[in-house]
Amino acid sequence: MRARAVRGSIEAVTDRTPTEPGAFRAIQEPLHQALPAVVQPEWKERFPWLVQGTTRAASGFDLGLFSDASSPRDVLTRWDRLRAETGMSMVACAHQVHGGAVRWHGGAAPGLHLSDPCDGHATATAGTLLGVTIADCVPVSVVDPRRRAVALLHAGWRGTAAGILERGVAVLAERASSRPADLHVHLGPAICGRCYEVGPEVFEALGLTAPGRPTPLDLRAILAGRATDAGVPTEHITVSTHCTRCGDGFFSHRAGDRGRQVGFLGIRGA
Repeated sequence: MRARAVRGSIEAVTDRTPTEPGAFRAIQEPLHQALPAVVQPEWKERFPWLVQGTTRAASGFDLGLFSDASSPRDVLTRWDRLRAETGMSMVACAHQVHGGAVRWHGGAAPGLHLSDPCDGHATATAGTLLGVTIADCVPVSVVDPRRRAVALLHAGWRGTAAGILERGVAVLAERASSRPADLHVHLGPAICGRCYEVGPEVFEALGLTAPGRPTPLDLRAILAGRATDAGVPTEHITVSTHCTRCGDGFFSHRAGDRGRQVGFLGIRGA
């Protein structure tokens, strides 16, 4: 792989090997002003109507609704802070099952709403914040700035194999008339390709040639390739430089953490 500096970021250029599909830009995400979180800086400047980020584990900011790292009361208090600090009326999330289902959300009463089990959410309704919990899996943010519609996906290897990214693109097309060429995709903080060693069965599930032994896999590179295959322009795809396993400030399932951070995405109210 070769890498060169581009506008203050790093552009990774690959030869399109199975674990490094296509070219994508890796960016360093700065801290959120009010929350223990990081944000996609280019989107913050280009799409001021957008709310986007990934929370961090700083000061034990655990938002795991279905884990036991924190008391339910503390977790709900943190979710309420997330909603309030982002200026959203309601938050949509779900019990995640590592599948490919994506649910559309319209208007709803203020507060935290748990949908039926799924791993993706989409909306075009202002004031609705989408949330997915992560601790090594990839939070995938999909934005259509032309129609102001968004989708947020939780993508581990099983969800990736189940087509969660492709389903998110399809739901935006079905419900908001989005076109892949207009979409922007950001692959947020997750375990990096150096830290994520998996068995041959994972390669097989992803349609890749299976090695004979456990081998590192860059899941964000796989998702970037799937996004381009779905019609998203390569120049619209960005990848976080943060690794939840070898970096600082994030919960990591592989490191033994029971806490969960949250990828969040929404449309500001009028």
